[in-house]
Amino acid sequence: MPLFSKKYKLGLDIGSSMIKVCLPSSSGRPLIMRMETPPGVVNKGVLQSAEGISDFLGYWIKKNHLEHHSVVATLPASTLVLRHIQLPRMKAKDTAEAVEWEARRVLPFSLEEAQLDWVSYNVTISEEGEMQDILLVAVRDTIVDRYSTAITDAGIKLLALDIAPMALGRWLLKNSQETTLLIDMGAETTQLHFFDAGKLIFSRSLSMGGSLATRTIATVEHLSFEQAEAKKLKGQYNESWLDSWFRELGRELQRSLDYYRSNFSDKAQVEFSRVILSGGASLTQGVSSLIKEVTGLEPGLAEFSTRGNRPRQDKILFNVALGAGLWEGK
Repeated sequence: MPLFSKKYKLGLDIGSSMIKVCLPSSSGRPLIMRMETPPGVVNKGVLQSAEGISDFLGYWIKKNHLEHHSVVATLPASTLVLRHIQLPRMKAKDTAEAVEWEARRVLPFSLEEAQLDWVSYNVTISEEGEMQDILLVAVRDTIVDRYSTAITDAGIKLLALDIAPMALGRWLLKNSQETTLLIDMGAETTQLHFFDAGKLIFSRSLSMGGSLATRTIATVEHLSFEQAEAKKLKGQYNESWLDSWFRELGRELQRSLDYYRSNFSDKAQVEFSRVILSGGASLTQGVSSLIKEVTGLEPGLAEFSTRGNRPRQDKILFNVALGAGLWEGK
């Protein structure tokens, strides 16, 4: 088998501070690349302008001789609307029709201006008989069009738009039977994804990430953002400088856990049994301790083997892009 099999795709993750590209390989050591996101193009993890990135992305892809690969790009979790519904168990065609009717009732926008997908992840027995638990996933057409335009105008063959939590689950939770909390910490946002046996149950986006911690270090030490980021990556700072950041992050994490336990824990077999951290900001000194304090579980880091000698942060930055590269049409 060739090193880079045709069954793998070029996974593309456009983040607030970095654009990550990953090409899985049969050796288990993916090809990974990254570049800084052009200023002002992405805000809070969401692409704001197709025009601001197409030429830049196209030049970079061609420079690295990747233009012949089919691309699967990811939409950030913050652009998605997730809704849980219950329907009686019925034939597939009838279920599809019923899902559309329910989607019209529960979504905050018209189906005519959105893309809709859904997955049935559980069957329960109630007084009404067998009921299907169904997760609806919807995203506005304007978001889809913006990402599609940015990529196709770059001269790249776009095969599909994936969603970030599904990409993470595909890569990190393959064949998992556990209930897992994935925490993906980026520059400007933090995403919490709750999975049961590899199926997404609940997702929440927090409007805070590692950049705020970097700015705090820069203020205390009178440094530039770049100098402070270098210190943060090396752990060369006093954790007490980030007390307010940790407090706010802890509050938001606890609120998310409380909401999950109140509304969704009955849909999982048990309380989540493990916590996995992903994203560059999750390596911030003190984060693992905070996560353990809030969840009661020692978090693991979603690191993977890379080609060549790379710094540790490279082994945790690319999980979304890697999951996108493993996309198989579902």
